[in-house]
Amino acid sequence: MLKRFSKLLPFKQSSSIFTKTLRFNSNLASDEEEYMVDEVVDNLYETHLQKEFTALYSTKYQNVISGHATHQGTQHYASRSSSILEDNFRRPFKTELSLSSLGIGTYLGDLDPIEDLKMFNAIIETVQSGGVNVIDTALNFRSQKSERVVGAALRYLIEQGYQRKELFISSKGGYFTDDGDSGESTTVLANSLIEQGKMKEEDTVANYHCLHPEFLQAQLERSLSNIGLEALDLYYLNNASESQMLFAGREKFLERLYKAFEFCEKKVEEGKIKSYGLATWACFRSKANQEQVYLNLEEVEEAARKVGGKEYNFRYVQIPFNFTMSECYFEDWQTLKQGNEVQDCSLFEAAERLKINIMTSVPFAQGLMIQYPISTEIFKAENPGIEHLQYVRSVPSPALITTLVGQKARHHVTTNLEVLKYPVLTKEKWLENVELMREIYA
Repeated sequence: MLKRFSKLLPFKQSSSIFTKTLRFNSNLASDEEEYMVDEVVDNLYETHLQKEFTALYSTKYQNVISGHATHQGTQHYASRSSSILEDNFRRPFKTELSLSSLGIGTYLGDLDPIEDLKMFNAIIETVQSGGVNVIDTALNFRSQKSERVVGAALRYLIEQGYQRKELFISSKGGYFTDDGDSGESTTVLANSLIEQGKMKEEDTVANYHCLHPEFLQAQLERSLSNIGLEALDLYYLNNASESQMLFAGREKFLERLYKAFEFCEKKVEEGKIKSYGLATWACFRSKANQEQVYLNLEEVEEAARKVGGKEYNFRYVQIPFNFTMSECYFEDWQTLKQGNEVQDCSLFEAAERLKINIMTSVPFAQGLMIQYPISTEIFKAENPGIEHLQYVRSVPSPALITTLVGQKARHHVTTNLEVLKYPVLTKEKWLENVELMREIYA
């Protein structure tokens, strides 16, 4: 079994730390869960803009939003608020875009209208802050409802004067998913394609994942329909290695990945997506001897280069990163060819050399970081909860672009946005604080 914790950060579970943190930390949001602190009741998002949301939300948007994120548009967004520091925006490798250091995650939540409305309001207020122009979703998130909420929020923002070209929208495909609105079951799409002779049952894995181009085509079409977009700025293959390699084997998986890359390059040519990547959980945090999940970034990049040529469009990987999941920076589990030699390196080093951009997720480790508050004496922030966001978005690598955080309560949104008032840490300061954290939780 893969270990969840980095050997360099040997934190210990502690009920006393947990109890103390409940009083200490007023920001316990994660990508997946929300928590109530000191019995604070925060239900503003459960009613705010309800009429507007109801009028906008659809399972199939008829008025498709054209365009995509552009240099001019994202720069305009970056200049909207004079209170947002310049280092909040980064330029990804091989693009002219200006993307925010924080992004909006839309992963979990109940499949009910209140959760929809909360997510709708959170997206709107976050974007209207002037500091966040990256929105991440996936077809399987909340059984397609997250994508549809993103679609409603985009339409509201456009009504308020924002433009599509200011915002970077990513989604993902690969997982079988049901439909939280219609009740359609998870296997309907795959079974339909199999019955039509477009793919075979053996092209699927464990009845829950598929990389076949016909399946990805149908999923991408559904995502574009759910959000009501002409094009996505980024389309991820979702947990491809983690879902496929164990069952299909490494050789078969790489064959499937190659064909999936061919599909993605074709969709770029058609204008349906602007770039593609891999959204991952364990494959880039594993050692090479963990053959049923491990991926080498250079090997993946070489596959993309063979498919797309010198101007290939494989541009991003998404990884989990926080204090307890820090392997991608501290562990030399990747390799890079240097002439006739092979050099060990971290994922961040490999990504920088290969000019692949990194997006991170779960900065609060699904709520686990509630047990590991960072003293305000370290980062000098007003709220101790945003210390974890500051830590992740300050990873000293030009490959790091955006840290995604999920939030559906207003006090979480306003608290998380406080981090934008602070400059990103220097490499020296960041490493110094890592050592301090090791001493605190060793």
